[in-house]
Amino acid sequence: MTTPIRETHACESPRAELELATRDALGALRHVAACLARRSHELLGLSCLPGPAGQGRLVVAVADDGRLERLLAELRALPEVSGARLSRLAGASLTEPVAA
Repeated sequence: MTTPIRETHACESPRAELELATRDALGALRHVAACLARRSHELLGLSCLPGPAGQGRLVVAVADDGRLERLLAELRALPEVSGARLSRLAGASLTEPVAA
């Protein structure tokens, strides 16, 4: 089965970054990806930062289509996720300086 090619580009729609604290980084990675796929959320980027004893942090960039609060609630309910929030850097461009 081939993946359909979308005519729109990700940079045309607003995006949001979500920060997830995890109890099991690799398990959370699998479940977060499955959750996004089930709900047809457009995944724009993903970074996994493993920590000690399997704990870690995921930073997930998704298209902001107005369903972020629902998505955050679903991600918080995952057994491997201990916390989820919108990133304070949400919407910042990689070239924009970030104020401390």
